[in-house]
Amino acid sequence: MIKVNTVAYKGSKRKLLKDIEKYIKEIGAKTVFDGFSGTGIVSAYLRSQGYEVCANDLNYSSYIYGKVFLEGYDEITVGKVIEQLNFLDSKEGWLTQNYSGERERTIRGTGGEVQLRPMAFQGKNSSRIDAARDYIETLSLDERNKNALIFSIVLAADKVFNNSNDQKSALKKWQTKALRDIKFELPTLISGPVGKQFKGNILELDTPEVDVAYLDPPYTHGVLYDTCYHISENIALWDKPELDHSYALPRASRVALKKEKRESGSFYSKGRKKSQKGLKSPAALCFKQLLGRLKCKRIILSYSDAPRNVLTIQNMCNIGKQYGNLTVYSKDHKICTQASIFNKISTTLKEYFIIIDRETI
Repeated sequence: MIKVNTVAYKGSKRKLLKDIEKYIKEIGAKTVFDGFSGTGIVSAYLRSQGYEVCANDLNYSSYIYGKVFLEGYDEITVGKVIEQLNFLDSKEGWLTQNYSGERERTIRGTGGEVQLRPMAFQGKNSSRIDAARDYIETLSLDERNKNALIFSIVLAADKVFNNSNDQKSALKKWQTKALRDIKFELPTLISGPVGKQFKGNILELDTPEVDVAYLDPPYTHGVLYDTCYHISENIALWDKPELDHSYALPRASRVALKKEKRESGSFYSKGRKKSQKGLKSPAALCFKQLLGRLKCKRIILSYSDAPRNVLTIQNMCNIGKQYGNLTVYSKDHKICTQASIFNKISTTLKEYFIIIDRETI
């Protein structure tokens, strides 16, 4: 299986790729829509296996990952620039000024105690990211090659970021990986049918007509991906926004959601406050709306039964069976064909696949 190099993400489906493909193969599918593409790992893998993939995500950084994986780039051109990036002089720019070194901050839950804590990056690495990202903006590049270079920088930054898999805060001590010297490398170049990456709210997207739609949507209000990966988003956009420094790691106003009294624009919350009979939450309304918009023979929904989920698997199945023949599988074996037994969420994390087969598109 091809090794796809991409950023760390909560809920990554890297370990489930063969399972996802198994349910795609069952109906002899050739085209797939990856509706919440995130790191691009599912799209990249499926393209490498010969599927024509269309994908979508709300975040610009995820859009970049998908564009690189599904459309590719010129390896020689990008390789020459990356070689230059690795020898640029450091530059103490926007990223270094806001996200490097150690700073005093008030620690939550300590009664107002102030401690000296690490930020996101060592200065030696943030200054090289500044130099590399600024340099790319001076070059005349076609879109595919520029996307690949942006991805290279975001990925290199992710590897020396002082946390494991989210960017809401940094760890209280420097990790070994954060102390390493940053290195820019070529993104994974995927062979296979050229696909297409979209960027936007999936509930407003004219979804493509495909054989299979694969969906891995957010299931909790606590995991807001635009907040969790706001530094990667800043590096990708490179618009150098003004920041709110009251957070553990400063945030642009676009992700200072509670202070700005705004919703995240996430799948289940944007403007969807009212429920309808039989649908008790905005999440349920959004799932119902989404499933009704898809143009495909089979829908594959990934579901992890985490305790903070806004919808239980029973809720998901009750909605899903309205749109076709519903079958539920676990990671390893078939569970059942009826949703009625799922009365509780398990106390341990378990992966499910909810399969919905439709007679017509």
